[in-house]
Amino acid sequence: MPPWKSDDGIVPLKLEDQSSGSKPGNAGAGKAVRPTRDPDRTSTVLGDGDSVLTRLDRITKRAERDHAATFNNLYSLLTRELLWYAFRKLKRDKAPGIDGVTVDHYEEKLQENLLDLETRLHRQSYRPHPSLRHDIPKGDGKTRPLGLACVEDKLVQRAVVMILEQIYEVDFCDTSYGFRPGRSCHQALSVLGEIIATKKVNWISDADIAGFFDHVCHERLVELLSTRIKDPRMLWLISRFLKAGVMIEGLRHDTDEGVPQGSSLSPLLANVYLHYVLDEWFEQDVRPRMQGEAYLIRYADDSIAAFELESDARRFQGVLVKRLARYSLQLAEEKTKLLRFGRFARRECQRLGEGSPKTFDFLGFTHYCGTSRAKRFKLKRRTAK
Repeated sequence: MPPWKSDDGIVPLKLEDQSSGSKPGNAGAGKAVRPTRDPDRTSTVLGDGDSVLTRLDRITKRAERDHAATFNNLYSLLTRELLWYAFRKLKRDKAPGIDGVTVDHYEEKLQENLLDLETRLHRQSYRPHPSLRHDIPKGDGKTRPLGLACVEDKLVQRAVVMILEQIYEVDFCDTSYGFRPGRSCHQALSVLGEIIATKKVNWISDADIAGFFDHVCHERLVELLSTRIKDPRMLWLISRFLKAGVMIEGLRHDTDEGVPQGSSLSPLLANVYLHYVLDEWFEQDVRPRMQGEAYLIRYADDSIAAFELESDARRFQGVLVKRLARYSLQLAEEKTKLLRFGRFARRECQRLGEGSPKTFDFLGFTHYCGTSRAKRFKLKRRTAK
C-alpha cells in the first residue's frame, strides 16, 4: 500500500534543500524545498504514470527554462498523494479552528478524510471555513491579529504552497529573505551588513508599509498571480481562501482585503505581491535609473534600501509612495525615514554640524554607526526597544 494511503504515518518525509546562493539582486536563483519519499519505498503514481513529485519537479524545470511560461493545469496536482504530504507537514500542537477538529482527530480516519477532500476539491465543492481570530499582544502594546484555520483548510493551503513554490522560488529575487525555504532573518541581516560595510552606501531609506497584511488588494493579487498562473481553478481556490472570512467573538466578518496572518498560504501570497510591487520593480526600473549604487534587502513587509547618493535616495522615496498607491498600499509616515549612514556618515555629520549619525531598526535590531578598536567604521547592532 502506498504510504499516502496508510493511516500509520510511519514513512519519513525528507526535505531536500535545492536552493543555491547567489548575489543580491539576481532573480531566479532559488528553488523550492521539495518533499522526497524514502528511496526504498515504491513511488505512488497518478493516472498518467507520473508521481506528483515528478510533476512538481517538471514545473520547476519549466519555470527555470522559461521565465515567461504560464501554467494552466496546477489544480490537478491536488491529489490524495500531495494532500498526504501536506498533512505530514502540519504541526500537531496548534489550536484547532472553528470546527474544533485537531490534527490527531483528523488523522484517525486519514485515508477516508483525504479521499473525501480530494473528491470535493475536484468537484469544486470544497469551501474553506472562516478563520478564528485571536489578537496576539505585541511589544509596543498593540496587538497582531492571528487567524486559526481548520485542519483541513491548513493542509489544502500547505498543498497549494508546495505547488506554487515550484514556480515562485524560481522567480523571486535574491533580495527577498522572509518566509522562504533555506532563508532566514539572520541571512538578511548578514547581507545588509556586508552591503553597508563594503559597498558605496551613504544613505539608508527605512520605509515602513502601513498595515501591509491587512491591506493587500485581492483583485490586484489575483492579477499578479495570473502573470504565471493561467489555471482558473487554482485562482478560484486562492480567491476562496482570501474571501473565507473571519470569526470574531462568534460573528462572521467578511474579508474584502488583506491576507490572514497565521495562514500557511499568506506568507507566499505576500511575497508574490511584494515581488512584483517592490523587488522586481526595484531591480528592473529603479536601479538602472540611479546615478550611484543602490541596494534593497526585504524580509516579508520589512525592507531597507541603501544608496550611494542622497539624490537617488530621495528620488526613490518619492516614487515609492506613488508605486505603493497603485497597489492600495501606503507608507507609515511616522515610521519612515531617510538618514545618512555608512562608512563616511560620522565624518559628514561632523562636517555639517549634524551631531552623530542617526540609527534605524530592522528585524528587531537597532543599527548604528560604530568604530572598531582600530578606529575604523563598524556597523553595530543592539536589540531594538
